[in-house]
Amino acid sequence: MSLSEFIIENEKVFEGAHSVKYLFMPAERPSKFLTVAFSGFNGEEANGKPPHYNYVKHLKNINCHRLFIIDECNGHPCYYLGNNKKLDYDVTVASLIFKIANQNNIPSKNIITCGSSKGGSAAVYFALKYNFGHLIAGGFQFKVGDYLYNINKYTRNVVLKSITGGNEINDKEYLNSIYHDLVLNGKYNTNINLHIGSGDAHYDSHMIPFTNVLKDRGTRYHLDVQDYNEHSKIGVYFSQYLIDKVAEITNEIVIKDVEIRREDDKTILTSCKVPNVFIKNKSALFAYYVYKEGENDPVLKTKYTRDANLSYKVVESGNYSVKVYVKKEDFRTSKRTSSIKV
Repeated sequence: MSLSEFIIENEKVFEGAHSVKYLFMPAERPSKFLTVAFSGFNGEEANGKPPHYNYVKHLKNINCHRLFIIDECNGHPCYYLGNNKKLDYDVTVASLIFKIANQNNIPSKNIITCGSSKGGSAAVYFALKYNFGHLIAGGFQFKVGDYLYNINKYTRNVVLKSITGGNEINDKEYLNSIYHDLVLNGKYNTNINLHIGSGDAHYDSHMIPFTNVLKDRGTRYHLDVQDYNEHSKIGVYFSQYLIDKVAEITNEIVIKDVEIRREDDKTILTSCKVPNVFIKNKSALFAYYVYKEGENDPVLKTKYTRDANLSYKVVESGNYSVKVYVKKEDFRTSKRTSSIKV
């Protein structure tokens, strides 16, 4: 089943003040954590393109409960707030989060909100307003009113107006104040993790004002700054940061990627990428099974070691692949590389 087919088959609607579409993926093994992912703009809302879920494929292999929520209020994005200053979409979304958490015995301190861009703004809002335990947000808008007022006609005349009831200067300032007042005066003890590109315009316009408010109130945070300029690249970089942070918080290991390449005519190199925390604390163990095409049994089996890389000198030419096993405590997972000709 493809990911899109899985979403279609498992999407549900939560009824409250609004009808909220969501996708819930329960943990495969017992877990005490719930990760809630909010969606960004898809870029074609003005043309009627429906919203979609973000980071499903990136979180699908991490063992925790995962909840993905759509932002669509009366046909348009509302930053998960609502229309005409009512904040009734917010209340409905919060009710959904607490319902899923209660059904799975998840305390608020173990709820992780996450998202990038618009989804990051929502992750900030819900984590701090409801004092959830963890926040992972990338390249988000802190001055949401300014952003919607300035970015294009659709965001000003439709999105801003639907949220606040107007699209004038005082309306954007009202929306800005919702986030500023929450961050400055909210009662929260959230573990705050932030990510952005060093050249992303959101750095100066939104991230620095946000972290300045955190500094004003003496709130600690972690900021990850990567070397990229375009806001459009946020998904590529934030997805990797997200996997690392969720794995670190939940203490659940996941294989991010396995690679195979040829070092010379007779040697192949295999590397396995897992979240850095498990390399630093030396809790991840790696084993490698090397396969030659046409043979059922592996030509090499290694014991578990802490080495995330394998160098293997082939005896006979052919097509080779490697299955990498990763073990942490009693849990084991595996992933196979593509085939390479040597």
